[in-house]
Amino acid sequence: MKITAIDLVPLRLEMLSAAVRTGPNVDPADQMDLPPEEIAKLRYAPPETVLVRIKTDAGIEGLGDGATLPHYLGHGIGSMLDWLGRFRQVLAGSDPLNIAAVHRRMESVASIGVPGCRPAQAAIDMAIHDIVARAHGCPVYELLGGAFRTELELQTQMHGFSVEQLLGVCRHYLDQGFTGLKLKIAGKLRREGYAKALVDEEAEKIARVVASLPESVQIDVDANQGLMNAKVAIGLFEHVRRIAPHPNMSIEQPLHHLDLEGHALIRRMLPYPVILDEAVTSPAAMLQIVRAEAADRIVLKPNRVGGLWPAQKIIDICEAHGIGVSLDTMPFTVLGDTMLCHLGATIRTHYPLDAEGHTFFRETPFVGGVTLQDGRARLSAEPGFGITVDEDRLLATAA
Repeated sequence: MKITAIDLVPLRLEMLSAAVRTGPNVDPADQMDLPPEEIAKLRYAPPETVLVRIKTDAGIEGLGDGATLPHYLGHGIGSMLDWLGRFRQVLAGSDPLNIAAVHRRMESVASIGVPGCRPAQAAIDMAIHDIVARAHGCPVYELLGGAFRTELELQTQMHGFSVEQLLGVCRHYLDQGFTGLKLKIAGKLRREGYAKALVDEEAEKIARVVASLPESVQIDVDANQGLMNAKVAIGLFEHVRRIAPHPNMSIEQPLHHLDLEGHALIRRMLPYPVILDEAVTSPAAMLQIVRAEAADRIVLKPNRVGGLWPAQKIIDICEAHGIGVSLDTMPFTVLGDTMLCHLGATIRTHYPLDAEGHTFFRETPFVGGVTLQDGRARLSAEPGFGITVDEDRLLATAA
């Protein structure tokens, strides 16, 4: 089998809700009166996304999702298309069934995987896995080694501008059956800088929220690198612990992604598990995290590490060292979220995963894929990712 064409189609994604505005210039006062079901939709601005469609001489096609978030991944649609164009050149005529060779060819124009190219690598990797699984007549999770489960528990992100709003959003998702909640904190600290009053305010907010949640719910308190140093983080969470200890709470990426020593200190000083997210950029980075003893769990985003091929290497490292693995949407289209769930099905220890990003967008060209119901994501046994493209909808959503 040979690759005959790689089509690249930028997509225009729009938020479902006109009431929810996102981005750095949003005034919190404009959102204060929104009901929980609207605040629950508060996410990043819609990503600039490229549909990657790889065609072969056997008539089998594979689909990939090249999602960009400039403020998070460091590049936009222009650099995504540039990298995909480079990969298209080196992959022309190659065998899509040889996944290792496909990655070797991509690395020939991307050195050892500079960060800006990894989401583009992941989009190609996704389409290649789709082709190989379709060629073998099996779902992608079987290609990856088999599924421990095909029904997965769900986690989602908690946004809100007051404790009351946050609790309303939490109840909104708990009523739907979600078992994991990610509480976003430290936004004001990132904007305004360190002040004890702000740290105490964050601690009080966390404590008031977690005190109202069942002990069975997994709570990941995510600072997105927003705390100044390990001592500040330790003081903040000691404050929370004194007011409202929760037996199922973890601390996610409190410090800069390079501060592995600081995260290791937090692990030693606090009883809460430490999760690293932005620090997980490659298998090599994962080895450094292991050596530093800096994490109890990680958040693995396949598009940040270059796709399913390197993601599986990271999972192997984690499982060998007793480190948990969570998965997180960027957000994606249903194609990307389906890919995420196929990977989640293969992980031995299951943590609730965030795979609902696609539910916040208006019409996309994709048909099929993962289904969400009652706080669970369910995968079918269709070949590949089980997703096709509606050509009429593609014309309507192409940028």
